[in-house]
Amino acid sequence: MKRLIVTRKKKLASALMPYWVIPGSKQAFKAQFGIYEDIGKNDLLGQPVQRIDPAVLDANGARIKNGEQIVLDLADNIYSVFASTMTGSLSNEVYLQGGQIIDGVETYYLNMTTKGGMKTVSYPWFE
Repeated sequence: MKRLIVTRKKKLASALMPYWVIPGSKQAFKAQFGIYEDIGKNDLLGQPVQRIDPAVLDANGARIKNGEQIVLDLADNIYSVFASTMTGSLSNEVYLQGGQIIDGVETYYLNMTTKGGMKTVSYPWFE
């Protein structure tokens, strides 16, 4: 088993928008749901264009709010994680290798921030 502890930094950009931490391959996720680019687009009014149903995100990942910390227990066969906005803009993919062993569990600590905003769509990013 692997344990993932994710802390989302408080940011004004996308403060009210939840993100989802999704275990597994980002490329496989993109192929499964027909997503071709990591970052979505804005419409003419400056709003993000919806590329995925939030129910799909709930089924595949764990929701994290602005300033929140979550703990996920993952199977040993999970080797990477990424994050998504509710409209389907995706973060960088983080590979889980060489975590600290705490109480017999391989543990990883990740910090998440928000990039973009203003002229582009906001999206999550693991630091």
